[in-house]
Amino acid sequence: MAFQQRLEQAQKQILTQAMLQSLHCLQMPSMELREFLQEAALSNPLLDVEDTPYDGPQPETLEPAPATDIPIERREQLIWDGGGAETDFTSCLSRPQTFREYLNAQLGQTAPLDAETLVLCRYLVGCLNSAGYLDCEVPELAEELNVNAQDLEQALFVVQSLDPPGVGARSLSECLLLQLAQGNEFTEVNIHLIRFGLPLLAENDYAGLARLLSVRPAEARRAGDVVRALNPIPSRGFSSERGVAMVAPEAVIRRTGGSLVIEMNEGAVPHVSLNRDYSALVGDPNCQEAQLYLKEKMAEAKNLLNNLENRHDTLFRLLSALIRNQEGYFLRREDLQPLTMGQLAEELDVNVSTVSRAVKDKYIQFDGQVFPLRSLFSTALPAGGSAEAARRQLRRFVEAESPDRPLSDEALAQALAGVGFALSRRTVAKYRGELSIPSAAQRRRKS
Repeated sequence: MAFQQRLEQAQKQILTQAMLQSLHCLQMPSMELREFLQEAALSNPLLDVEDTPYDGPQPETLEPAPATDIPIERREQLIWDGGGAETDFTSCLSRPQTFREYLNAQLGQTAPLDAETLVLCRYLVGCLNSAGYLDCEVPELAEELNVNAQDLEQALFVVQSLDPPGVGARSLSECLLLQLAQGNEFTEVNIHLIRFGLPLLAENDYAGLARLLSVRPAEARRAGDVVRALNPIPSRGFSSERGVAMVAPEAVIRRTGGSLVIEMNEGAVPHVSLNRDYSALVGDPNCQEAQLYLKEKMAEAKNLLNNLENRHDTLFRLLSALIRNQEGYFLRREDLQPLTMGQLAEELDVNVSTVSRAVKDKYIQFDGQVFPLRSLFSTALPAGGSAEAARRQLRRFVEAESPDRPLSDEALAQALAGVGFALSRRTVAKYRGELSIPSAAQRRRKS
């Protein structure tokens, strides 16, 4: 055997503690950030945190509702409004388990998962919004983490395999299709309804659905019942991350003449500074034994201060851009302009994941009302992933189909389009062949 030396270039995962804290600070709403800073001060004597009772804008105390984060058009939400009792996943627990805890507990039991994939899975779980959706694109997240996009896609595939079904989806159709693929109703008619018939279903237009699906009205009604039984909010039934808590707006938007002014809610977050007495000991020759500890804590403190400043600046820039794009909504009561997080990220020259974190569980106050930042955006379809990710999803869908009603390549193409893979029927047939999956006719005969 001959040994050879060669150079190889590859992306390696770089997830430092400093990076994680920076992302965490940006993602936390102000009331959660208060608690985080108080805990940081307890473990770092070089930090001074002036924690005064919150006396800023006082919205009513309420529990953040996951429904505010779900990317569903208003008319399509009517499909599930008032429909059936919610599943309570916490009734058997002595302490309510949060959605994130539930997912992470499953990851700890998932085998086999290598250490790097497990880290990426937990990272993705932390990126989910309160409805259980991933609303930033995998390539953007991979670029931010400096990891291979295919590795992150594999981690997302794992997350989407967790319970409850539909978790980790990037759109309503993906959420519903992932759930459908875990039952015994993964049929061509139901796939087509989810892809194109939700507006008709929201209007209870079963005659229109029958024409769209090319089936009898009774079959269209049955397909509608199948879709209505799905859960558009994967996190429904779980305790929120913080339980019942005050929702403090990050900023107040005010009208001043014909313009708008942003007042950042400085009082919602404690003032953080370096402790002068302990800082003076850094480099002091009389404290040689403590120098290593003091320098380490000084670096931690400065990093935290920098992260807080970046959080403030990012939120202000984002709010300024949002108001600029939605000026008619604030000044003249006009409808919101179509705006995706990707478009705003491009305008601000940042990753879309940065925008997603900046708006996660954040609220603003306007005209005496408090509402989530996320409500000022419209949603976009997820970008297509790699060929390998498409093949994994294709295999998942074939394994989920009914043996009596195997899916055609066209139906598989529609299902894949619903989860972000825009592939032609011919490409689906090609991938199916590469996976040694027989045609629909052959699969029916074999069953």
